[in-house]
Amino acid sequence: FLYNMGWGDAVIVSPKSADTNKEKPIGTGPFKFQDWVKGSSITLVKSDAYWGAPVSLDKAEFRIVPDAAAAVPALLSGDIQAFPFFDPDSVAQVKDDPRFHVVIGSTEGETILSINNKKPPFDKLEVRQAISYALDRKAIIDGASAGLGQPIGSHMSPANKDYVDLTGRYPHDVAKAKELLKQAGLESGLKATLKLPPPSYA
Repeated sequence: FLYNMGWGDAVIVSPKSADTNKEKPIGTGPFKFQDWVKGSSITLVKSDAYWGAPVSLDKAEFRIVPDAAAAVPALLSGDIQAFPFFDPDSVAQVKDDPRFHVVIGSTEGETILSINNKKPPFDKLEVRQAISYALDRKAIIDGASAGLGQPIGSHMSPANKDYVDLTGRYPHDVAKAKELLKQAGLESGLKATLKLPPPSYA
């Protein structure tokens, strides 16, 4: 219960401020809202009413950079001091610069290939298993996110306490995938459409 209550979508708000929280948020954290310039920046200032240990910064400004490609030049020029969730291909541009400290960690984000198992030929278990064996997860991560990621074999991030490591369930095995397709009557293979959602990680 406590773990789930720590998620952002479980946040508790006062009925008195709920209607205006969208533009003038009120919270109990170490910073308080000062200003929002739509499409440009959000400014927070140190909260004297914070119940915990005081923070070191008097102010923090979050710049809105809609173009991921513009983030690297802004960082290199000193216009911004930190940037989270870098485009994996951009990490190489800053990791060797002594001005920066690059931290590579894990997130709660997962990229999952979902299969419509009601639509032929995916209604056959062997076809779904063949796809699972055919995928080289390491190669996909290397190609799609410059190697920054890890196979999970699950619908959950390894950072989640409910994570179960199922990466060994379907190891990359092309011969096994071909055998399963043959069992499903698709020895010559199949064609499928892959649809991607809009987030950059996908």
